[in-house]
Amino acid sequence: MELKRTIRNTAGFFLAVILVLLGYLKKNRKIAFQPDTITSIGLHNPPKRLFRKLIAWLKKNGFVFLSSNQLIEILKKKSPCPRGAVWISLDDGWRENLNNVIPIAREYEIPVTIFIYTDAIEDGDFWWRTVQQHPELFPEALREASVIRQQPESVRLQLLEDVKKSGKALNREAMTIEEVREISSVPDITIGAHTVTHPVLPNCRENELEYEIGESKRKLEEWTEENICVFAYPNGLYDVKEREILKKHGYELAVTTEQVFANTGSDSYQFPRFIVMDDGSFIENLCHALGVWEPFIKQFKKNVV
Repeated sequence: MELKRTIRNTAGFFLAVILVLLGYLKKNRKIAFQPDTITSIGLHNPPKRLFRKLIAWLKKNGFVFLSSNQLIEILKKKSPCPRGAVWISLDDGWRENLNNVIPIAREYEIPVTIFIYTDAIEDGDFWWRTVQQHPELFPEALREASVIRQQPESVRLQLLEDVKKSGKALNREAMTIEEVREISSVPDITIGAHTVTHPVLPNCRENELEYEIGESKRKLEEWTEENICVFAYPNGLYDVKEREILKKHGYELAVTTEQVFANTGSDSYQFPRFIVMDDGSFIENLCHALGVWEPFIKQFKKNVV
């Protein structure tokens, strides 16, 4: 598996170099600086070196960093959008963010939003990582996270409950409640909600959506004593049911993983983000962050197939 990933990332590096030499990155940088355009970048658990190089490159190339509150004000047409606007967010609440992201954000004085999945904070582990690291805790037919995501929500929750009851000691990869509380007080760090259990929201019934969306906000507000008004859809998946529940609970922004440039007219409840990998080369991830990678790969697959 590790060898396969190494081969994939090496190929990704050389493809990214070709894309840059062909002018794709330069073209998309120009798009990013068109009036009313917002480059929205999402990450998860980036290594310190990658995050530093990405922020340094954006700074050097004249991007203007937005906080979540500034972004909301722009989408409400209450504030103008600066040229080269960029918004940075991270999903899940990985503990390594404390060393690899927060210090760099403070050093460069840039705003960052971190979307927290609350069960992980309370239990210490991310459920899909538990599947990867301890498949023996799951039924033989359900030892892949991708397979579990296809199951009814009741089945997924029962599997996770069975793991808890097993008493297996799992490594903490998520922040603690105290750490979430501490970073929420850091200037320019915004905490957002990412549900309670990180479900596939389209698989949820209305009462399950109410719980995932409402309870995650309640817990985060209790922990941080801050108003939580931004939300990230787990896995980037959603349908028509979530919008009214999000509005009812006071969320003003909900973000997806649709990889296109945003603008001042973008739907604030389906706000897109370019997703950066946790591994791979800097040059490939720069192509992800500026929206070069995804369209090229889609077109390539279309032509090949």
